[in-house]
Amino acid sequence: MQNPQKQKKSMFRTDLRPALVACAVIGLVLIGLLAILTGLERFDLVRGEEVPYYALTFLGLYVFSTGILLAAYLVRYRKISAANDAADLMSTEVSDLFRYVVDLPYAIISAEGTVKIVSGSLQEILQYRSPICNVPLSSFCTVSIRDIVDYAQNGGPVKDITVNSDGVPIDNTKPMITEIEGRRYNLECYILRSRGTDYYFVIFRDVTEILALQKKKYEEDPVVAYIVIDSLQELAQYVRVSYRTAVSEIETILKEWAAGFGGMLREYEREKYVLVFSRQALDECIANKFRILEMVRNVKLGDNSYPVTISMGVGAVEGSFEDKERAASDALDIALQKGGDQVAVNDGETITPYGGRVNTMAGSTTITSRINSMHLCELMREAGNVLIMGHRAPDYDSIGSCVGLARLAICARGGDTSRIRIVVNRDHVNFRNCYDVLAHLPEYRSMFISGDTGLDAVRSDTLLIMSDVSNVYNTEAPKLLKVVENVVIIDHHRRPDQMYDFKPLMTYIRPGVAAASELVSEMLELSPYRDAVLKEEASLMLAGLMLDTKNFTQGAEMQTFSAVRYLYERGANTNMIRSFFSESLSTLFTASDIDSRTRTYRDKIALTWLSVDHPATEEDNIAVAKAADKLMTIAGIEASFALLHADNTVTISARSGDKINVQLIMQRLGGGGHFDQAGTRLTHTSLESASTQLKTVIDDYLDHEYGK
Repeated sequence: MQNPQKQKKSMFRTDLRPALVACAVIGLVLIGLLAILTGLERFDLVRGEEVPYYALTFLGLYVFSTGILLAAYLVRYRKISAANDAADLMSTEVSDLFRYVVDLPYAIISAEGTVKIVSGSLQEILQYRSPICNVPLSSFCTVSIRDIVDYAQNGGPVKDITVNSDGVPIDNTKPMITEIEGRRYNLECYILRSRGTDYYFVIFRDVTEILALQKKKYEEDPVVAYIVIDSLQELAQYVRVSYRTAVSEIETILKEWAAGFGGMLREYEREKYVLVFSRQALDECIANKFRILEMVRNVKLGDNSYPVTISMGVGAVEGSFEDKERAASDALDIALQKGGDQVAVNDGETITPYGGRVNTMAGSTTITSRINSMHLCELMREAGNVLIMGHRAPDYDSIGSCVGLARLAICARGGDTSRIRIVVNRDHVNFRNCYDVLAHLPEYRSMFISGDTGLDAVRSDTLLIMSDVSNVYNTEAPKLLKVVENVVIIDHHRRPDQMYDFKPLMTYIRPGVAAASELVSEMLELSPYRDAVLKEEASLMLAGLMLDTKNFTQGAEMQTFSAVRYLYERGANTNMIRSFFSESLSTLFTASDIDSRTRTYRDKIALTWLSVDHPATEEDNIAVAKAADKLMTIAGIEASFALLHADNTVTISARSGDKINVQLIMQRLGGGGHFDQAGTRLTHTSLESASTQLKTVIDDYLDHEYGK
């Protein structure tokens, strides 16, 4: 903003300059004419005694013309000066009006943060005796002078947008709000230049009532939640207890809990409830980490050894009740897919889990498997082509489940194998072992393709099936998920806390199941094509089951052995896959090296590690995973963690019993898995740094969640 006095002087110079130029031009013209006449005198064309008269005439003309010109400009200048004086007077009056009459608090602040002048209204607010104060801005304002300068120079608050690990934008822009005498003010800042120095004109707008209304609207915004009771029917099969009594007790707890914060709870289906409550109540529940989970968990069945659990999906999004209901339904699906006994809150950008402390029982889901099998077959028939993909660094469960799904697709499509492909790393040692079993079968000679070839095979009606993986970034070819619209997810791991960029056509995730091969075996058995499975395919799925259950010693339930029985009926042969589980001499040496590094942490945790100076081999990864399993056989150990450091990356394999949820621990490091088996991968880090991070999250879990 320019000084008015400087503007007036500049205007005067600008107005007078054309007149001076015109005078100079007239003078030059007359002098030129006089020179011409003098030259003509030499040729006797003009008499010499006449030249002085011409000179006097030209001088008279010059004085007359320049006088008239200057007089005209002088009149104009006086008019402009009068207008400027009137404008200055009005500016002074307006300034006094703003300072003393108009209720607009403002301050003029130097670049160093010193308040020079305040308006009358701000003077009253601050209770200053004089409008000229020369006090530090920080004495009454929490907004820094740096933020004020940035605001004034950019015409608004400088946006600071970052992206979290899930790719969700986060607005870190600092609010230009301060509190004075119990009132809240929003600052608007402008540059004011006086005598070559920059000052900042800051308006303090009272937004107390507006913010109060916004807060009230936020707190009273309705939230929709779905609640289901986990595995109560299955628990009732194993304990002698009144089923309806248990349901009535849980329902009473839920109603009293909802009434405590004014929520409305209604049962819309057997053991399923819908809850409508306020956002303020939701924030209270988040603050106490949904204490209702613990309240329900205290309900025991039988000899007080079987806890009852609930799962809840909360839709805390803006929009209509239909939008909130849809968000709550999606969140409930994730809570159930992650094992139950937890709350998933969907705010429209991320889905945040709370709870998950109990390793929930896996119930009988024959009907669910049959329905999913029928639905998947229909999707396979309608698709132009089918791509099946497991996780990177494929193990026998990933490959075996993909092969089982390929058999289901072959049957569903009437035996046509030309448009069915499995995307896998064909150079991986596990794949080579499996392919040796399938190589003589004609349908598998061109079945397996790389991720790049899979991209070339994508069509508008392609169906992509993810097997043994639900984390997008852990798939064999994540790029496929960016170009394929129709996606199916089949997995036995807890779903990661990530929002998909796509809406799956079908999601079948059962964390209580031992292996993905078990899920696929059950779907095949309950399909019309149960007898079409070949012995080689059955053997590979059996290998997947044996791997993920540690030869049926971990996580194997009744339905696991039912799947094994079916696979043996279809000709599964352990002799065919026996070589899969043999160990080389180097692997034994590696295992011995890992065992020698074992340490205990906080009495109940076992830690070990392997550090190599070259990229980790598959044998190293397998050795570390086996080391984590082996540590769980030590008396008194409730959880184990084995670390592999190679190529500036640390891989962590975690195992536990029935007391510590290693999935929650690994989730805090960006990983995931099951209650008793999980893992993560930390890139660009050292073994020491990874160990420190791991101990930090273990401490946090043991101090705040263990045993609660």
